[in-house]
Formats: sequence, C-alpha cells, structure tokens
Amino acid sequence: MPLKIRNDRPLDPLAVSPLRHVNDAARDGSLDWFIGGATARDIVLTHVHGIDPERATVDIDIGVSIEAWANHAALRERLIATGVFSERRDQPHRLYYRESGTEQMYLDMVPFGGIQNAANEIAWPPDDAIRLNVSGFPEALHAALHVEIEKDFTVPVASLPSLAMLKILAWRDRHHESRKDATDLFVLMRWYFEAGNQDRMYEEGIEVMEHYDYDATLAASALLGRDTAAVAVDATRVQLLEALAPATNAPLIFRHMLEPGALFLADDTPGRKQLLFNAFRRGFVSVMPTPAHT
Repeated sequence: MPLKIRNDRPLDPLAVSPLRHVNDAARDGSLDWFIGGATARDIVLTHVHGIDPERATVDIDIGVSIEAWANHAALRERLIATGVFSERRDQPHRLYYRESGTEQMYLDMVPFGGIQNAANEIAWPPDDAIRLNVSGFPEALHAALHVEIEKDFTVPVASLPSLAMLKILAWRDRHHESRKDATDLFVLMRWYFEAGNQDRMYEEGIEVMEHYDYDATLAASALLGRDTAAVAVDATRVQLLEALAPATNAPLIFRHMLEPGALFLADDTPGRKQLLFNAFRRGFVSVMPTPAHT
C-alpha cells in the first residue's frame, strides 16, 4: 500500500507535472525509475511525515534503469517531444522543463544498469569523457517507496536509508567540491525517528532504545545505520565503510557535517552531532558480516 502525501503538505504542482511526463515516458519505454536527491527527501520528510528541516528547490533528480544507451536517448526524445522539455548538447544528463506561465526548472536523469562497467561507473557517449559512479542506484531502485503524490498518481521514491547510502557515496566522489552531501546526511540522521519510525523503535528496535538510554533520536540514527547497511549490496557496503571509517574518531565525512549548510536545531551542537554520527556508524557496522578467522 503506497504512502500518502499529507493534506496540509501538498507537493508543488510545478513538480508533479514533470513527474507525470517522466512516468509516461518511462512506461512507454518499459523503464524502471525512481525519484532521488532533495526531491525524494522532501517528499518523505516533509510531504509524508510533516517534517520541515530544510526545503529544496523544485529541481528534480531521477535514476533510470536502462540496458543500453539507446534507451536513454529514446527517453530523452520522448520527453522533448512533449514540448515542455528542452536540452543543451553539453549537458547529456539534464533536461530543462518549462510550461506556459511557470518558471524554468531542470530534470537530472542518471542512467544505470546494463551500461555500468565492472567498477559501477557509467561513461557518457559519444566520447566517454563524462564519468559517474552509480554504485547504490540499483539498490535504491529495488528499495524504492511508492508514494501517492496526487489522488490518481503514485511514484517510486528513494527511501531514507537509500538516500543515506547515496549521500555517502556522493560525498566520496565530490567532497573536494562541496560538503553539502555530509550535511544532508546529518539531516537524515537527525530526523529518522520522526520519519515514521516511532513504532519501530519501541518494537523491533527496543534493544537499540535501551542501549541509548531511550534517547529516541540517537537510537533512530543507529537504526538508520542498520537500515542503510541492509539496503546496500556487499560491494557498495565496502565503499560506505571506507567513508565512515569506524577506526577513526572523527573522520572527514563527520568533520564536514560540522559545516553550515542545513537548518539544524539549537541543540545540534558539535558534540551532539558526534553522538548521532557514532550511533549511525555503530548501527551500520552491526549489520556487516564478521570476518572469518583462519
């Protein structure tokens, strides 16, 4: 049964219309897809659970599973044929959307699947000059939530554990350019309890609650770590573990969480952030298989 948007938190109509076009174009090509990025976070946190930690723009990120680059080209062509999407030749991953009387927004499409190499990278044709790590995208598609964003319209949305996974992977690839992936990850840790996990914490997560002396926010961060590890396949877990660096007290990804970049509460001090990060990391590691002794 799909999740539903709250009546007091409707999704911006400017975001719904392009998603309908994407859904139709993907269906016509028999392609599976999901909403990711800030749009997915806002749908789950704000529009489903009524949490307003930080509002994103209406620009949309999606992942699309394809077997060949021809599938991606055909999807772009179908969207452009609607008359409301346009392209720029130097941006193969992006389309620009505008309907009469609306502001322009963009749609970023990340293809993955049959076009990935052994290192889980894609290389954009024709010259393969633009490369992108798409580790975690197949898992995010598999674990996508179904959210009814309008009465007759349900879309696949990346779950919060999938978003945490993708944020860590994105941080690994581009933290030298931006630290926002780290602060975005902290937002997920900070609000996981309120995001529909209250009952879980007092049922399947009761031992975690006890471990953290019934500090629900810390316990939920640990649960998010568990859930993130459970979503990822082994090869992806290795990359995540490298970033989380369990043997290091304050790894670089945590230090980047201390940067400004999100709307935090007054009690989100550096010390509190460290506790939340450590709880997430502990939860993640608890799911990792124990190495065999020889």
